[in-house]
Amino acid sequence: MTESDAQSHSTADMRSIASHDLSPNNFDLIRLVAAGQVALFHGLTHMAPSSPDEVAFGGLELIPGVPVFFFVSGFLISRAFEQSRGIAVYARNRFLRLYPALFVCVILSTVMVAGLGFFSTISWTWIELAGWLAAQLTFLQFYNPEMLRTFGVGALNGSLWTISVEIQFYLFIPVLYAGLARLRDSRSRSLLLVVLIVCFIGINRWYIGNLRGGEAEIFSKLLGVSLAPWLYMFLMGVLMQWHLDKVRALVAGKFLGWVVIYIAACLVSEFVLDAPAGNSIGPFLYLVLIMVILSAAYSDPVLSERALRRNDISYGLYIWHMPIINALLWLGWTRGWLSVVLALGLSVLLAVLSWFCIERPALRRKKRSLYGH
Repeated sequence: MTESDAQSHSTADMRSIASHDLSPNNFDLIRLVAAGQVALFHGLTHMAPSSPDEVAFGGLELIPGVPVFFFVSGFLISRAFEQSRGIAVYARNRFLRLYPALFVCVILSTVMVAGLGFFSTISWTWIELAGWLAAQLTFLQFYNPEMLRTFGVGALNGSLWTISVEIQFYLFIPVLYAGLARLRDSRSRSLLLVVLIVCFIGINRWYIGNLRGGEAEIFSKLLGVSLAPWLYMFLMGVLMQWHLDKVRALVAGKFLGWVVIYIAACLVSEFVLDAPAGNSIGPFLYLVLIMVILSAAYSDPVLSERALRRNDISYGLYIWHMPIINALLWLGWTRGWLSVVLALGLSVLLAVLSWFCIERPALRRKKRSLYGH
């Protein structure tokens, strides 16, 4: 048996775990809400008055965009890998989803910074600029050189650290499935996945609780942009995808009920356990959030189709909002809500252009899966 045959065989074995159909669902709409949360949170953080409304911030953190993205990614990417015709097709499809829009965003953001005259105010070299561009266009998007620390908030597009984590997720999936394929029954595979989730919950809690600032600052930053603290969120998506038929029975048509349960859990976590939501969300609260996400996805599963017509601007909104915020800050636009609304409006406009001009044409070049998706 050749290596490619072995890959196809192991993928076919894993496909038997989840023979269900994920569609229709509202994940495009969920990702848009998550991207909007991140963009609005950053807008309020960096452009709002000096004393931002704590209630507004607290409300935004109830649906933390980054943890939502990581769960949805695990849910959808695991299924995409199961349906791919081998690793080469999987890698090509992931590249087309991520990089075309990212390339354009990084290049145009750099041109924007130059056009605003920023480079004339600092000391810089072409080597520094080339190194930063190389990092942004590969897999080290978290790298932020000293030359950019006086522009806007000090990082041209700090949100892109999650792209580095996402790429690590993409690379991890084939390794995970190769290991799980050695187990011959789905129960053993699910049990092993649960064990991995518990182990990485421990790493997440250790990171959140003990590795913030001080002597561990460099190590903390490097760990924070690795997949380790966030992998359990991604693996929860994989696990829920495998057992969607059972989970869907618990969540479909029960969205409002799960929202009420989640709000109650948030209140207990915030005021009793002193463990608020946000990117530092605890694992038990996160589990309830996952049920809210899945309920939103499958309670009225054609809502996203009706509202968005299969147009997905969430990625564009996510990658464009911080360059826009930084540009407005550089221009002196710090006028509270007016600046926030302007930043969001421009970000949505660029996201729409990104989708129709770059992302959708690129996605049409994806190789179809074994099931035609």
